[in-house]
Amino acid sequence: MTEPKVAMMMAMDKNQLIGKAGGLPWHVPGEMAYFKRVTMGKPVIMGRKTFDSIGKPLPGRTNVVVTRNPEWQVEGVTIAHNIEEAMELARDVCLNSDVKASEMVVIGGAKLNRAAMSITQRLYLTVIDHAFEGDTWLDSFTWSDWTVFSEDVQDPTNTGGFGVTYWVLDKTIR
Repeated sequence: MTEPKVAMMMAMDKNQLIGKAGGLPWHVPGEMAYFKRVTMGKPVIMGRKTFDSIGKPLPGRTNVVVTRNPEWQVEGVTIAHNIEEAMELARDVCLNSDVKASEMVVIGGAKLNRAAMSITQRLYLTVIDHAFEGDTWLDSFTWSDWTVFSEDVQDPTNTGGFGVTYWVLDKTIR
């Protein structure tokens, strides 16, 4: 099997806002189903605060949580203490598990996104065409670093009245 891609999955508003008080500042019907479809069967890598906001391991996926706390443990979670260790653990799952995965997916939070953006090869980016209130931005993302692989514009009547586009972007090779 070939090396798995490093992917990231994020949702942001039109100002690159991704969070509010440890959660999402919006509810878009269908967004969680899309997240599940993309990540199912793949190892997901997240920070401890993101894990806490979810509240439990995501089923059908190896959950790798990055934490600096050496005593933090949760059943059903693989623990890493830095991004490099998390990537190695997820890579091993992709290559050596019964279900071979072609990608490992970073799912947040902002600190982990910043650390992983430079090595991310594919970005699953949901953009909500609205400006929300919040406190966390995807400041490590720049459109010019990416090439469009696919674009799926959703009908606002199906997305809570918001314009929503599901982008799949590949890192531009320079």
